[in-house]
Amino acid sequence: MVFQSIYETWRSLLDTLWKALGFEGKEGSLVVLGLDNAGKTTLLHRLRTGGDVRSFPPTDRPHQTEKFESQNIKFQAWDMGGHEAVRHLWEDYVCECSAVLFLIDAADTKRLEEASFELDALIGEKIVKGLPVAILLNKCDLEEEAMSTTEICKRIQYDDLRRMQGEDNISIFRISVLRGEGYQSAFRWIADFL
Repeated sequence: MVFQSIYETWRSLLDTLWKALGFEGKEGSLVVLGLDNAGKTTLLHRLRTGGDVRSFPPTDRPHQTEKFESQNIKFQAWDMGGHEAVRHLWEDYVCECSAVLFLIDAADTKRLEEASFELDALIGEKIVKGLPVAILLNKCDLEEEAMSTTEICKRIQYDDLRRMQGEDNISIFRISVLRGEGYQSAFRWIADFL
């Protein structure tokens, strides 16, 4: 009886400390952008299901995913689709979010210029002003096809993007949705903004 009382007292103190430090109850909303076939829907499915990976057809219209948790934060995400016909809608959803994930297919050299153009439009036109923007270089598990981070940074003019967005508000991460690697660091980085 005495031990149970001590246990409950300590548990209550730890729960209070946990909440006071802001580790409980944090929530955030994300907009997941990038060209079609970059891995946006697959990433969100993996996060939502706790690790299940499967292929999806291209997303044809924006849709809200179920909530998922990462880094002790509950997230709600919008999967916007990346084909050209829906990109004009990105701006409408960005204003309602806490952070932006922009996925780039690191193995798709032919479309890197197109991805760079869309990313530059988001940042250069101040659509994502003040928001943390995590650039996720997906498909890095395709070692022979995937470009290096240095090459991608040069081709998307990453230093210019950092100047426009603010150096602390943009970061780049190498990931593999298929292997479940790298995106955890992006969520830790985003967690610091919430």
